[in-house]
Amino acid sequence: MLVVDDEKELLDLMEEEIEARFMCRVDTATNGLDAFILCQKTAYDLIISDHEMPIMKGSALIIGIRTRENLNQKTPIFMVTAFSTDGLESLPELEGVTFFKKPFRMNDFMKAAGKILA
Repeated sequence: MLVVDDEKELLDLMEEEIEARFMCRVDTATNGLDAFILCQKTAYDLIISDHEMPIMKGSALIIGIRTRENLNQKTPIFMVTAFSTDGLESLPELEGVTFFKKPFRMNDFMKAAGKILA
């Protein structure tokens, strides 16, 4: 699994929760560009990305993943954001992305991830 967020505390919390709950390896990145580079090298079961990040936003990351040849073109993606998703959800490249509004309940989030990983 890949988790991408520029908020280090949230990134660490999500990594810890996911590893404990699903007993899987979690790769992390603090911006979309680093995450996109990881997506060229590793196939993930699920990608979780923040939207507002430095260097490359989450939406640009997802568009890159979906439109460029890589190991994760079909990988399920969750986007987490504290901002409005108006406009994002209507982008054809973001079709099928599951959106979570920050702050979110970790238990609900983990249940959704569990359905993907089951």
